[in-house]
Amino acid sequence: MICFRDATGELRARRELEHRAMHDPLTKLPNRELLMDRLSVALARLGRQGTAVGVLFIDLDGFKEVNDLHGHDVGDELLITVAERLRREVRDGDTVARFGGDEFVVLCEDLVRIEAAEPLARRLAEAVAQPVSTGERLLVVRASIGVVVEQNPATSAEALVKRADSEMYRVKHGAR
Repeated sequence: MICFRDATGELRARRELEHRAMHDPLTKLPNRELLMDRLSVALARLGRQGTAVGVLFIDLDGFKEVNDLHGHDVGDELLITVAERLRREVRDGDTVARFGGDEFVVLCEDLVRIEAAEPLARRLAEAVAQPVSTGERLLVVRASIGVVVEQNPATSAEALVKRADSEMYRVKHGAR
């Protein structure tokens, strides 16, 4: 006896659940868990490729005030717009992730020159700083961006993100 069963719907549902578990529901960007997985894989490849990995930790300056003055719906619109702008500025194959709240992380793999991350950071800051129209409001936020480039495959993903976060705070509280 042969029995056939169409599992297309089940497979689609499973893929959807997997996607939801690894992506931010608001921005549709990879979430922290998926970012850390991709970063771990990128670091493991460093030894074989002789390139570098860049991590750019981005925090939106003034985002709390947007939520406080205009409400969370407007804040959500702003986050979605910022996510789209960040995604447009990176290379194919780079990862833009929502790390949490108003924080984003960009993972740049296969950097041949360490200096390549700095122009990207400037482009990302400029993209974020463009006014965002939300209904009748025109909002402007800025970004503080910490940049770390790593060539050592023995570095942990957690340590690299922590260093980029520290760099971001240094930028935020020091000279821009």
